[in-house]
Amino acid sequence: MSYVELHACSAFSFLRAASFPEQLAEVAAELSMPALGLLDRNGVYGAQRFSVAAREQNIRPIIGCELEMEDGSILPVLVENRTGYKNLCELLTQAHLRNEKGKCAVRWGELPQFAEGLIGFLGSARVPRVGFGVPPKQSFLKTKFECLHGKREVRDGEDAIGRSRTGICTRDACATRNSADRAELLIDAFGRENVFVEIQRHLLRGEERINRQLVDLARAYRLSILATNGVQYAKPYGREVLDVFTCIRKHTYLDAAGKLLTQNSERHLKSEREMRELFRDLPEAIKNTSHLAKRLTFRLENLGYEFPEYPVPTGHTMDSFLCTIVWFGAQQRYDAISTKVKRQLEEELALIRKLGFAGYFLIVWDIINFCREHNIMVQGRGSAANSAVCYCLGITPVDPVSNHLVFERFLNESRKGWPDIDLDLPSGDRREAVVQEIYRRYGKHGAAMTANVISYRGRSAAREIGKALNFSPSILDRFSHLFANGDFPHTLDLKSQIEQAGLPKEHPRMPAFVRLYQSIYGLPRHLGQHSGGMIICQNKLSSFVHG
Repeated sequence: MSYVELHACSAFSFLRAASFPEQLAEVAAELSMPALGLLDRNGVYGAQRFSVAAREQNIRPIIGCELEMEDGSILPVLVENRTGYKNLCELLTQAHLRNEKGKCAVRWGELPQFAEGLIGFLGSARVPRVGFGVPPKQSFLKTKFECLHGKREVRDGEDAIGRSRTGICTRDACATRNSADRAELLIDAFGRENVFVEIQRHLLRGEERINRQLVDLARAYRLSILATNGVQYAKPYGREVLDVFTCIRKHTYLDAAGKLLTQNSERHLKSEREMRELFRDLPEAIKNTSHLAKRLTFRLENLGYEFPEYPVPTGHTMDSFLCTIVWFGAQQRYDAISTKVKRQLEEELALIRKLGFAGYFLIVWDIINFCREHNIMVQGRGSAANSAVCYCLGITPVDPVSNHLVFERFLNESRKGWPDIDLDLPSGDRREAVVQEIYRRYGKHGAAMTANVISYRGRSAAREIGKALNFSPSILDRFSHLFANGDFPHTLDLKSQIEQAGLPKEHPRMPAFVRLYQSIYGLPRHLGQHSGGMIICQNKLSSFVHG
């Protein structure tokens, strides 16, 4: 049986991993892996890019998530089927909505409600994790009462393996009892066949004693063990980037970070041969990765998304109503409807009907009408101007027939996805009034603002790396001036730009700066909110995406 890495994080874990999803897929292909599991922290932000890249590399993508729990521990889960993906999105949405921006805390008591279709891992939070310090972060060895009710806050880097109900027992004496509590909790929520004991080996002191406890736990509760490497970068050199990210998150610099940083570079994608050697005493842990991977059949395609149905007058369908208002609009737009215009409208309406997009055009038309009724300037733009239907609906102001514009540039039968009609609105209160009207119509569960990913560019990358390398404030200021107009010009290479900016080329850390800049440039930094992009659906958005 081939080894399958079922626990990898991408840079879409935001400062907790160091490689693009595409890099992970590429290296997995180099290692001849048949599949790869992506579990980003508190979201599935990288799942779409990962799925596309993995299929291009002939690797089967497996989707999951590292859930940050209310007590600070981490629960990795994998998606088995469509129901599991729906439940994961709804669980994440609830956790994000009740916390401040950038925070997510899943409640243990919620798991049974959303566990169907998910596979849970027991044990990985006991292994030291990047960014939480060398001592393990809050482990799975807490009491059931504390887990369910979050009675005690856990600090980063704290190891709770030895806490008991009284709080006074030793680590070794209490480990077995507390791990049993956690195992029972997860078995009750997910079912025994959907809980795996995860073992990781990163050549760290004290790691094997913890792993032996986990193996004993698995045997006591008849749970399968699973080998993973907790991947956080595609290749070993990614450790440098991850250490810088840790400094950014912890507001420190490399000289002072100490035990916050990783001890070695073991958290990269490893070959089957390397993993089999690491787990030569536990061959079943390797074999189980392939068995589990075969169970995980979910694909990030055909999620069942439905565009909202537009309410039409009695006696009409959406198709017939669209035809009615388009021909009415044509009479307003044209002094006389020529044969050419008639033929163009008939062709466009036939294609819209065939592709099932009538509701889309009706909703955009309705938004346009709302804006005009409330004296809000609005204008459709982009390739929608190539559509005679859009012109007759009042969405665009340009007659595509007389201007000989090509409709197929806007919409054609081979197009994947929905048509693209952009509406320009004024900023401020006027735009917000339209946003709130859409919320009013489709409800808080049926409409949402879209997110956009803020990535590291010239100025931000240079400043953050400079801080991590403990460059002086004067050097950091020169970085800012260097990037005053955005990124480096493409006419000179990075080293030449640094020299022209008057930075000390002989600085002993300048080679590290250049190397880190080239690695970090373009990586995701954080999520932002798009100023005007919205998504709406027929049912709950949390069945397809998460907040």
